[in-house]
Amino acid sequence: MYRAGVYEAYKAGQVPPETEALWLAELIEGYAGALSIRDWEAVSGLEAVAREHKDARAVHHTVKFAARHLMSADSAVKLIYAERLVAMLKALGGSLSTEALHEAIRTAKVVLDDVVAKPLILDPGHDLESLGIKDKRAMNQRAGTAVEALKALLDGRD
Repeated sequence: MYRAGVYEAYKAGQVPPETEALWLAELIEGYAGALSIRDWEAVSGLEAVAREHKDARAVHHTVKFAARHLMSADSAVKLIYAERLVAMLKALGGSLSTEALHEAIRTAKVVLDDVVAKPLILDPGHDLESLGIKDKRAMNQRAGTAVEALKALLDGRD
């Protein structure tokens, strides 16, 4: 908004905090409704919400979706969703309840373990090169890095 030059106009409009909260809720619900095993655009949007607005609803929706749908996704989608979930947890710091944190960590760990344990599967339109991954071994290394980040979060180091 700032770079586009509309930030000043937005601030001049004096939008009440209740309206901003409503808009944020609508944004989160929109991303949650768009979550898909075909791509990761919506989960990236939820990650941005968690990072910028420190809103735990982003994690809640991502965990709920991942637990129900991700095991039938391809390897790339599983990895990206798990990495986005880890990024959300880092962004939210200690603002999640212990129960919600443990559920999110458990869900991400199950998805990452599945990425490592199963053969590389890619749906049409998904390729490793666009993810900066060369092969299955590199994918497993990224999954391992995400698991280490989960351990750090669980230990309270991050």
